[in-house]
Amino acid sequence: MGKVVWEQALWPGRARGALGHVPYLAPPVLRPRTVVTVHDLIPLALPAYGAGKGQALYFWLVRAGLRQARTIIADSDWTRSDLAKLAGVPSNRVHVVPLGVDERFCPGDAAARADARQRLGLPERFGLFLSTRDMRKNLGVVLAAWPDVWRACRLPLVIAGRAPRQGSRVYVDWFRNVDASSESWLHVIGPVDERAKPELYRAAEVFVFPSRYEGFGLDPLEAMASGVPVLAANATSLPEVVGDAGQLLPTDDPAAWAEAVRAIATDPALANDMRERGLERASTFSWARTAERTHTVYRQVAA
Repeated sequence: MGKVVWEQALWPGRARGALGHVPYLAPPVLRPRTVVTVHDLIPLALPAYGAGKGQALYFWLVRAGLRQARTIIADSDWTRSDLAKLAGVPSNRVHVVPLGVDERFCPGDAAARADARQRLGLPERFGLFLSTRDMRKNLGVVLAAWPDVWRACRLPLVIAGRAPRQGSRVYVDWFRNVDASSESWLHVIGPVDERAKPELYRAAEVFVFPSRYEGFGLDPLEAMASGVPVLAANATSLPEVVGDAGQLLPTDDPAAWAEAVRAIATDPALANDMRERGLERASTFSWARTAERTHTVYRQVAA
């Protein structure tokens, strides 16, 4: 209740006549002179993420606030289309401002990558899944593909990231049906400190991101900036981020994922080409550009 009071009454009252910016999905209903940044509409698009009586009422309020907001910033064209479809927001009130990538995410030389693997206790070569492990992340397609990868080129899989609380609506026991051979190829390292993420990306041979729904897709962008070939799902906003710099694959086709990983792991020329294209693509996303475009929105609203 305190969260709703703050979002809908306290800060709008304190801001008075100033231009306000809500940087997440919580627009006040009675303050139209507000800029709202919408990163995604996961709770509205995927029922399990917005379930429960209290959440249903909260997101009813969110929809009402979005419809009243005069100016909205979305991370992607996909989110802009979701705003129209799921919240009834006209597209002409939505400005698309893509996110940027931190300069910490950059390629390292061979010695730095070897040092990172040693300190993090990782295999000499590996594919990487780095993300939360909730339902929409679709980790199952990668786990189903990897036995074929292992047989073809002996490339292990490292899974890093936080799992949701067991028993929650978005929890999935991804490892329940993994075959016995996984002891040879599967390394689950759990949550990773933000400071260690750049090293982990750099040390990988390929990054796999099969998510079914993303409002932007910061993870594959960070991987590309780190000089890692990227395989991502051909879903929601991911094509806008990855473009033709990575490979976009069906969300539910383990054979396609296995073949794409095998190709990168066994063809150095292909892997190098994808690294170069990924670095070039990532260089077009910067936080300075995000800030400049956000400032332009402020000026338009203030005028």
